[in-house]
Order: sequence, then C-alpha cells, then structure tokens
Amino acid sequence: MSSKVMTVPRDRDAESALDYDEATPDQLIEVSFTDDEFKELWRIGFFDALNDMTFAMIDDFESAQIVEKENLEKVLNSDVFNMPVSNDILDRLKVLFQEALERGTGVYFFF
Repeated sequence: MSSKVMTVPRDRDAESALDYDEATPDQLIEVSFTDDEFKELWRIGFFDALNDMTFAMIDDFESAQIVEKENLEKVLNSDVFNMPVSNDILDRLKVLFQEALERGTGVYFFF
C-alpha cells in the first residue's frame, strides 16, 4: 500500500505552496496512516461519511480536499469522529479539522 496522508497547511502561504507541491514539512500539519488504520477507516465508512457530507470525492489512490469553512464545520459538528475504531486515529484526525478551521486553510487527502 502506498503512503496515505492527511495534511493541513499552517497558513495561506503554505496552502499555496502545497498546490504547487513546494510545501516544506514545517509548513504542514500531517497525519500519516498505517495500512491497518487506513483499512479500518475505509471499512467503517469514515471516508464515505466525509464524502456524503462535503461532496469531497475522497477515494483510494486519489487526492482530495475539504477547504470550505462550512464543510469543515459540518464535519466537526457531525458524529463522524465517534465511529468505533481500535485506536486513536479519529482523535488525531479531528485535530486536523480543528486546525484547518482555526487557520482558515483546509484538509487535504493524499491517498
């Protein structure tokens, strides 16, 4: 399985750099998935729930993003982070959405 990462740019400059694949690690807040974490999130429908809420079209072997403030709020106000998982991955992902909202950026999916 290839690397699976969710990323939040720290500011608008970092977001622009990310668009051009020029962002440095210190410009990004990232969560990388183990194969097992990714498979579990896929199996429980986490990404499908995000797609249903935001029309993000998150899929395996694809890149996607959730950048609209309304969609970030919709995700944070949903029950999606209460899904049953065997580890703390949803807690870490919730922090990403909170950071994106606070920083005025977005959450980017690189699968």
